[in-house]
Amino acid sequence: MNEPMKKALVIAATSSLGAAICAVLARRNYSLFLTGRDVTELEIIAADLRIRHNANVLIGKFDLAYVTFSAGNFLEDVEEKFGSFDAAFLLAGDMGTAAHDEKNIEQVVKVNYLQPLKLLELLAEKMAAGRGGSVAVISSIAGDRGRQSNYVYGSAKAGLAASASGLRNKFSRRGVHIMTVKPGFIDTPMTYGMQSPLIYSREKAAETIVKALRRKKDVVYVPFFWRYIMLIIILIPEKIFKRMKL
Repeated sequence: MNEPMKKALVIAATSSLGAAICAVLARRNYSLFLTGRDVTELEIIAADLRIRHNANVLIGKFDLAYVTFSAGNFLEDVEEKFGSFDAAFLLAGDMGTAAHDEKNIEQVVKVNYLQPLKLLELLAEKMAAGRGGSVAVISSIAGDRGRQSNYVYGSAKAGLAASASGLRNKFSRRGVHIMTVKPGFIDTPMTYGMQSPLIYSREKAAETIVKALRRKKDVVYVPFFWRYIMLIIILIPEKIFKRMKL
């Protein structure tokens, strides 16, 4: 087995799943660079990681969702403060509102597809130009088949998954591994209020994601059984599917 990765960039570390991933990485003795839009929350997470795990943690404000940004300038700033890194975790999620107006659609597509894609490609290029590395991209099971309840979010995540697949193919020969993560129902604010036995703890999800990236998995469903649930949903004939309320 390869030597364990030692330095990781976590984008959207203040998200519930992002914070859980940070804790898993800290326990594995990674040095961490955490980004998010709320500096105060980043400082709280970083302080906790330093106290609990004696982790080396740096933080940087970065608003993937709402601010027009230069991905190149952002990554240069990270490297200037943190140096090169072996792993990156790209988390971004905004389900939008029930009203699919133009502003909402643009926001959901921007946050879940356009901005992550720009950042993902530059991450891969920088890693390929250096020592290589691995990137985990958080997509969603919602991208496996369009459903009436969240087709805007689902289509954006489907686009991100397709882009990650293409970039995985493009950069695999250059020492960069890109893993697509498709979470099901995880214990995060997105599932708040849902009553379902399928909801998975964020801590277990984070462990699964970190282990899968170390093993260089290409696509991982979290938890694993969603692969089979979505396969069933995908195989439902369209004539029947369009009559269902999913």
